[in-house]
Amino acid sequence: MDALRGCGLQTNLFQSTDTMKLPSLLHWRDPDYRSAAANMALDEALFHWSIANTVAVARFYHWNHNAVTVGYFNHEGADGQTAVRRFTGGGLVEHGEDLTFLLTFPAGSEVALAPGSERYQHVHAALAESLALAGFSPGLAPEQKPSSPGPCFANPVPWDLLDPGTSRKIGGGAQRRSRGAVIHQGSIRLPKDLRNPMAPWIEDFLSRMSERTGVLDPIVRENLCTESLRIEKERYSSRDWNSGT
Repeated sequence: MDALRGCGLQTNLFQSTDTMKLPSLLHWRDPDYRSAAANMALDEALFHWSIANTVAVARFYHWNHNAVTVGYFNHEGADGQTAVRRFTGGGLVEHGEDLTFLLTFPAGSEVALAPGSERYQHVHAALAESLALAGFSPGLAPEQKPSSPGPCFANPVPWDLLDPGTSRKIGGGAQRRSRGAVIHQGSIRLPKDLRNPMAPWIEDFLSRMSERTGVLDPIVRENLCTESLRIEKERYSSRDWNSGT
């Protein structure tokens, strides 16, 4: 299947956006700049809260420094930088000039029950459509695209987001299933105005993912920040966790 190009979005790539819509989705467009360890801990805290409350959640966020994360089963670093091991799988991702986000899909939801490749296509198709309406039209890596080892942004896999001018990979993600629920962590390299968690196009993306959207309660956010401090100390700031020992 050909990669999507320009504003003429191919309908057959985007059918799952409607059929797998969530009934509701809470979001947190996080304005705070956090460390890699803090961001990974907060994503995990959100996932556990999502499972316990059977609620779909999205968080879009910044980094307070250039950072490297690696998948749960991946222990490589980059150029001597200390890598923080994610809760999800996947390869090495260099952060700093990207918009990073979390999505959770409750157990039993159609999107959680779908095969991983279909879920991945579903998320990235919605991203591509929303960005196209904002004037930036990424493509999608073709289904037959072979994967290669190495840094995430150097090696597109099927349905990754591609730069509309160079066809280089600009967006990818990693997933993990737990107790029937799914966590998706994604990263997109975008022009500065589009990678702000408050960018208007994100509202359109959220609407494509769910029939109803709402803001995550501030009290819940505060409690999650407190819980994430414990997780950060026990895991993401721990040498044992980050080395996989």
